[in-house]
Amino acid sequence: MGSDLEKWQVAAAMTVGSLLILWLFFFVWNRVAARRRSQYLIAAARVRSGYVPGGLPTVRGGATGSTGMGELGPASAPQPLAANEGEFVFEKMVDEQPLIRLRYIDALSRKVDEELQVEHLDLQKRLVVGFSDHPGDTRRIPLRNIVGARIAETGQRFDIDTWVDAVRVARRRRGQKA
Repeated sequence: MGSDLEKWQVAAAMTVGSLLILWLFFFVWNRVAARRRSQYLIAAARVRSGYVPGGLPTVRGGATGSTGMGELGPASAPQPLAANEGEFVFEKMVDEQPLIRLRYIDALSRKVDEELQVEHLDLQKRLVVGFSDHPGDTRRIPLRNIVGARIAETGQRFDIDTWVDAVRVARRRRGQKA
């Protein structure tokens, strides 16, 4: 009779021990998830305040924020001498019409991987409008269908949602309708 009681005690101790280990696992998991969520929210708030993260396609813009003649060029292009003399102030701006490599799900539920020259980002309808091979081949891709994106020139990954937020902020700063 004593051995049955010992078996039940061992089984109860193992059950309590496994429940404690399970609770500890979920506690650590929730702490890590909360930390990642807070880091994401801080990064999103920085983008909404005008900061352009390093992973987004950028161009150099002038002090007016416009993209007029002579004030626009790829971030890797050499700056004119006037910029080095302090005559013009160039700052890093988000590129609203980058050449990107997209992976998305088309209307027939197939995964498509292609380079897209973005013509327009429609923030109201949440669409990326652009052409792939030639200018007559226009594509309208919903943002929810995009699986992944890379900058075509460098192959560097970037987050579409962060890019959309940065474009929204840039348009708001220029006074355009977001």
